[in-house]
Amino acid sequence: MNFLSMKYFVVLAEEGSFTKAAEKLHVTQQTLSAHVAGLEKESGAKLFIRHVPLELTDAGRVFYRYARIIRRNEMALERELTDAAGMGRGTLRIGVAPSRGQVVLTPVIESFRKSCPGIRIRLVEMANDMLWTALARDEIDLVLARAPEALPGIACIPFAEEYSVLYLSDDLAEALWGEKKGEILSSLSERNRELPESFAECPFLLNSESDITGALARRLFRDAAIDPVIAVESESMGTMLKLCVDGAGAYFCPESLAEKLLPRSAQKKLHRITFEDGKYEISFGYQKSAERWSMIGRFIEEAFKSRGKKFPLAKP
Repeated sequence: MNFLSMKYFVVLAEEGSFTKAAEKLHVTQQTLSAHVAGLEKESGAKLFIRHVPLELTDAGRVFYRYARIIRRNEMALERELTDAAGMGRGTLRIGVAPSRGQVVLTPVIESFRKSCPGIRIRLVEMANDMLWTALARDEIDLVLARAPEALPGIACIPFAEEYSVLYLSDDLAEALWGEKKGEILSSLSERNRELPESFAECPFLLNSESDITGALARRLFRDAAIDPVIAVESESMGTMLKLCVDGAGAYFCPESLAEKLLPRSAQKKLHRITFEDGKYEISFGYQKSAERWSMIGRFIEEAFKSRGKKFPLAKP
């Protein structure tokens, strides 16, 4: 059995479709099918039930479990060999939430590439919870996101604090509350415990529940027993902020990202409402089994340098 066939098998098992797997691997379906047939012949077992979507047989599930371990060890071998030879080659796959990569990682990537020109960066953008799933499945090497509480086999290094706040345009506040606008806005404390009842009729712009701000918004809705008026759902922070400035709805967003993405003139049109639960920490995360590859540590170190900080040890 060869490494390439193992790789093809793992991707096919995870995609559940010859078409999708072939597209992801940049090969023809005939090539992919031939590799799978070769594995089935060599193992003496049928690995897939061929219906839509594809399903692993009992033997296929056993094969998949070990194939993932072999693939992980193959990648570790390649990386440690390049480290030992001082070649500094390979692909570093980094997962980050949409817009955070643009704001936080752009300068880090630029400086890292200058010091490690042989390393290619593959940036994968998805919602917060999905990033940790992708890391656990070996689809990415490094995550910058809010870490869940329980992460077996994952090392985490706290990187920065963020605050999610609720932005509301002055035009929308005027439309909602009219003459009471000033009174309502001035009554909002610096750190609100819950969403005020005055927002019951307010249209909202929401990220998905797997996103940090989307989860915060929905928790506040539940606690306040508010059935929200959802105007738009999207993962595009830039689009949502533009809609918010234009008065299409109120939007929960990390304050530091909004300040970078919006010009000062647009920020002046928005009211900023904060909540006690809005503060959280974003961390770098990686599989402990992957920490021997020096490039993971070098990238994290470069990120801390960009903020004038020292590179700390990971949390166990």
